[in-house]
Amino acid sequence: MIIKTHTLIQKTTLAIFSGLIISFSSCVPMRKFEDLQAAKLASDSANKSCLEMYSKLHEQDSAHEAQVAASKRLIQKLKEDSLETNTILAKQRELYKELNETYEKEIKFGSMEAQRKMDQLKELEAKYNERSKELAEKEAKLSQMKDEEQKLQTEKGSLSSTLQERDKALQEKEQKLAELQQILHSKDSSVKALKASVSNALLGFKDAGLEINIKNGKVYVSLSEQLLFASGKTDVDKKGREALLQLATVLDKQKDINILVEGHTDDVPIKTEKIQDNWELSAMRANSIVRILTKDGSIDPKRIMAAGRSQYLPIDPSKTAEARKKNRRTEIILTPKLDELLQIIDNQ
Repeated sequence: MIIKTHTLIQKTTLAIFSGLIISFSSCVPMRKFEDLQAAKLASDSANKSCLEMYSKLHEQDSAHEAQVAASKRLIQKLKEDSLETNTILAKQRELYKELNETYEKEIKFGSMEAQRKMDQLKELEAKYNERSKELAEKEAKLSQMKDEEQKLQTEKGSLSSTLQERDKALQEKEQKLAELQQILHSKDSSVKALKASVSNALLGFKDAGLEINIKNGKVYVSLSEQLLFASGKTDVDKKGREALLQLATVLDKQKDINILVEGHTDDVPIKTEKIQDNWELSAMRANSIVRILTKDGSIDPKRIMAAGRSQYLPIDPSKTAEARKKNRRTEIILTPKLDELLQIIDNQ
């Protein structure tokens, strides 16, 4: 009886603990499972003690009733313990459920936090890349600015050297300009003196159609047709020859004066057996004057030149008789040689 009771208790206890172990192993963490296993081992140890006790009770028939009572009390205690264990297990299950929910929340929160951290990391990485790009651009600009600065320094040195050269050239030009001004002033004085000499030499011919003027640094001696030629003729008359020889006397002393003789006519066409047109008339009259100045007046032919201008440079473009009278003239243009001036210009 005792053995059967004991066996029944043992099977019941094992079944309870087995159920507990299976239940716990399927839904509790490993640590809890290990705790339950430890409890089972403790329970197994307690069962073993009971076996030994029941064995002693079996051997001691005299204490059979006491053993049975003790067994009943033990069974009652085991039932109470089993009930308490079930209560604890229910609490453990509830606690596990709470822990599991908390764990899932932590996992979810951890995933969200990890995602947030990942987003922050990506944002920081993007900012870092952007800053790196900006830094690279700034470094490139800085390098370019350094190159430009070096180039500017080189150009500055070159410009400084060029400026010094230009300052030197400017000083030289200013010096040459001063020399030119001095020469021009001297030439102006010479031209004025030349005009005075010519005016004095031809003083007696002013009432006969003679004009002397200074234009553009040159002396213009304008001789009217009535002073030199008969109408339509190319031979210089006696009074005109006298005036030209007096002029030649002055010009022969002025070796640095070039002489240009220009013949001018009015706009009335002319055509004779010897003269084709006004061009030829003006040129022939200029040549006649040149011959007198060079042959009779002994002026060096290298200094003198003849030109016929026909009707195309009139003093007065009107069609009146007075205007045409003014236009029929011969101009002797006296130009100072500007050899010194030209030499200075050529040396620039």
